[in-house]
Amino acid sequence: MNLPLCVWYAVGEFAVPKLTAQESAAFIMLAATILVFRTFRERFLLVWSLGWLAYGVSQWFSANPAAFATAPELEAISQSAFVLAVCLFGASILLYSHAEKHILPLFIITGSVMTFAVARLLYWPDEILLRVPLEIAYRVLAVGAAIQLIRYRWGRLEIGPWLLGLSLLFLHLDWAPLTGWVPGGVFLMADLLLGVSMLFLVFDDSRARTERLAVIDSLTTAIARTQQHGPMMQSALEELKKVVNAKGAWFRPVDSEQTAAITNHVGVSSEFLKGANLIHLDEAVQKALVKQEPTVVKATAMMPSVKAYLDDEKLEHIVLVPLHGKKGAVGTMALGKAHAYSYSLEEMDFLHTAASQVGIAAENLRLLEQVLRSQRQWMNTFDSIQDAILAHDAEFVITKANEALLQHLGLAPADVMGNTCEDALPHTFAKWTGCPYCSRGDVDFVEGPDPCFGGYSMVSTSSYSEQGGKQKGTIHVIRDTTDRRSAEERYRLLFEQVQQGVFVATPEGKLLDCNDAFVQMLGYETREELMALNINSEVYVSAEQREAFRKEIDAHNFVRNFEVTLKRKDGAQLTAAESSFATRDGAGKVERYQGFLLDMTEKKRVEDEMRRRNRELNALNAMAVISAPKPGRFTCQMRMKPRSGGGPDGARGPSREQASTRSSSPMDLATW
Repeated sequence: MNLPLCVWYAVGEFAVPKLTAQESAAFIMLAATILVFRTFRERFLLVWSLGWLAYGVSQWFSANPAAFATAPELEAISQSAFVLAVCLFGASILLYSHAEKHILPLFIITGSVMTFAVARLLYWPDEILLRVPLEIAYRVLAVGAAIQLIRYRWGRLEIGPWLLGLSLLFLHLDWAPLTGWVPGGVFLMADLLLGVSMLFLVFDDSRARTERLAVIDSLTTAIARTQQHGPMMQSALEELKKVVNAKGAWFRPVDSEQTAAITNHVGVSSEFLKGANLIHLDEAVQKALVKQEPTVVKATAMMPSVKAYLDDEKLEHIVLVPLHGKKGAVGTMALGKAHAYSYSLEEMDFLHTAASQVGIAAENLRLLEQVLRSQRQWMNTFDSIQDAILAHDAEFVITKANEALLQHLGLAPADVMGNTCEDALPHTFAKWTGCPYCSRGDVDFVEGPDPCFGGYSMVSTSSYSEQGGKQKGTIHVIRDTTDRRSAEERYRLLFEQVQQGVFVATPEGKLLDCNDAFVQMLGYETREELMALNINSEVYVSAEQREAFRKEIDAHNFVRNFEVTLKRKDGAQLTAAESSFATRDGAGKVERYQGFLLDMTEKKRVEDEMRRRNRELNALNAMAVISAPKPGRFTCQMRMKPRSGGGPDGARGPSREQASTRSSSPMDLATW
């Protein structure tokens, strides 16, 4: 025989009072709520548990209505506990719906109602009409809580809020005129539904929270896998549209304020996209964006022209979610819904969190795209340079080589990058170790024989390092100067060996360069000795000639065979023919004169001598004609044939041939 069980049956009925069905339901709901509270740790569940406790106490004291006649204080406790239970249920709903500002007025009203209920039973127990205000008061509290809950969860396909709101209306105090005709099972069922509906509400929220966490996880995965801004944003729009049950979603970057362009969209028509740019220019939308947080904008609050687009798309409102990165705004995400919807604080926080994550990811991807684009542009520029470019680290391992260097080597990039200079570069024309161009010395620019490819090259060397760190590597820019040096040598040889004087001088008279023929022409021994002079005052003799030279240069920018008089070192003067031109700057001002000088002194002396001899011969010829013995009247004409090679006109003096012809009308010799 089980002794404890026998003892329980013997004395249990006297030790523990029997619980009615409603009392049992109240305490069962209390236990269930406490268990749920241990899992979710929500404040409103704690208050809801206290409400069930007060409701259970109320049912406990109202279990024996016959005792109220002898002990009215029991009924007072029962009714005040019931009013407190309704108040706690309402306060729990206010906490759930984040309407904490109404909790204090609720408790003040509840305290007044409880005081009234106790006073009525203690002082006016027989006044039936005073029961009416009490019935109205607690029902108003219950109806208000139900309305607040329905408003907060409006627009959702959930049974919990409606079931909870309806169950609150069945809370009552036993009063024969109102509740006597209703079967007791109805109120028991209402109490059970009241407790179960709150559990529905909690589990629905838990499911929604799980879905939001799944969306965050999906966004994180999409961000990690996607390396482009567009696909990542499209994936984010699809996930957010799904979790908030939106009809459409779109994203507008912040690149341009006036010509807003929607770059990504889902669930909207092409006709809507044509006018969607106007939505972000609406005054109500602009005010919402200033808040820098998710904001609901109803279609009725927008301009008629903008509202028409939303009506055509059957959108009742849009949720604007600004996207921000670390450096500033990235854009705006819009979610459009076709029916009215009350967004909870958790949903707004979720949208803000998701937007922050997407915004930072979008900013990072854009920065990455810019870096990659800049890197591609840099590599294209790097390869488009005709000079060979070699970059290596401190261990002489090649890190970069442009296309020109690869063509010189005849190798693929994989065969060069990552190898040492000694392995990749030829040793044909010189022996070197480490790097052929570093071995020339720590000089920025070096020109000389190329140790790798032969010929001549000019090498520009630069070192780079990490910020605040040691030297990380070296860059060599190698320009092949073989052809240039060959051309310079040819021109220098021509400049030095030409027998005419070649010079370069400034308008102020400073000699910049000249050849040896110019130095010898003026009788100086060295070029430096001549270049120390001011040729305008110490070489050119005639200021008038110099002024005429400048006028000719200003008019035509060159002179040809311009006669000038120069002074030699020994003071002797010489005549030269100058052919030169002027070089001007961007403003048209003459920077220097360049030209040739041909010594015409001896040639001019010969020309003068030939002219003198011609005059003498002409005089002798005339005298010979006058002294001729032939009588009569005749005319004598003498012609001298010039010699080739003399004077500027080629005259060599008179010829030995003379022609004499008789005139058809003779002239008197004396007259001749």
